[in-house]
Amino acid sequence: MKTLKALACALICGVGAHSIAFAADVLPSDIRDKVKGELVWHDASGGATTRARDETTNKDFVAETGIALKSDFNADTTKFFATVDSGAPILWSLIEFPTKGDFIRARDAGYVEKLDTSVIDLSKLDKDAYDDYGVDVMRYGIVLTYNTDKFSGATAPASLRDLYDLQKFPGKRCMFKYPQFGAILESALLADGVSREKLYPLDLDKAFAKLDSIKSDILWWSNGDDAIRLLSSGECSIGVAWSGRVYNAVKNDKAPLAIAWQDSLYSSAVYAVPKGAPNAAAGQAMIAHFIADTEGQKALVKQITYATGIAGLSPADYGEDVATWIVAGDNARKAILENADYYAKNLPDVVDRFNRWVALN
Repeated sequence: MKTLKALACALICGVGAHSIAFAADVLPSDIRDKVKGELVWHDASGGATTRARDETTNKDFVAETGIALKSDFNADTTKFFATVDSGAPILWSLIEFPTKGDFIRARDAGYVEKLDTSVIDLSKLDKDAYDDYGVDVMRYGIVLTYNTDKFSGATAPASLRDLYDLQKFPGKRCMFKYPQFGAILESALLADGVSREKLYPLDLDKAFAKLDSIKSDILWWSNGDDAIRLLSSGECSIGVAWSGRVYNAVKNDKAPLAIAWQDSLYSSAVYAVPKGAPNAAAGQAMIAHFIADTEGQKALVKQITYATGIAGLSPADYGEDVATWIVAGDNARKAILENADYYAKNLPDVVDRFNRWVALN
């Protein structure tokens, strides 16, 4: 039987198919009983993705444990690394790294705790979906997105390279104001003729030279909701957005948007527990719950199409209308895996150069 805290959550956590029928308890009682207090988590998604989690997996975790769960949205990990490097107290008991590269950088610096396998059942994950310190939680596309009122049919863009063809595809370009997980540098190199196989290590001189050719036509966005707003309104005719955000806008808001997987990128977000976390036990339990909550996973992916590494789940489990939006099969073959090792080693220098380039008139 569900507890009173589950009933309370049902009244405050929103509505929808999954919010009406709660998943069964998935944590062993000895683990569940140890989870107490507040868990502040470093949320690198925000917007539609966080709303989807709050209506599915996050809500199930709160209902089962009674934890006070609070999101601290940060579009990238700058605040996290600055906090750790300064020696200031850690604010978060769970961190979502937006890319594998961010996670590897933190792991290798000793900034995250080892996963507690007495709490977290890693056997339920695909072998490439975790290591000793973190768990992949969402695989997402970093995809070419365009407004279908501007381009359609034979005139529609077909590859990320088309972002740089101002004559064939006129209009403002919407791009993420951060050099990682936005295909900024990769798109420039691909458009300049660099092959997919030779993309990394990135040739920054060549990339920024190519970006100069469209700089005056770029409108920058800092979160996924802004990307969808700019593209849906027609302020941008073409750009880059995260695949799940586009799906959500098309499905729920009938936004005039479409995507092209060819030469787009993909990456995975990672959950981990920061070293020195104020409530590390709750952070470990939240990861364990995320893995075990299969029904919550299905409901989440149906909302935001970011598939997880849960063993035994396939695109077909989420429905045919969702499968075409997931990084799997032909979509994954057309797209390019963002090189996590490159960014783990080079991100601070890349960010510094990118910020200086953006600041130049």
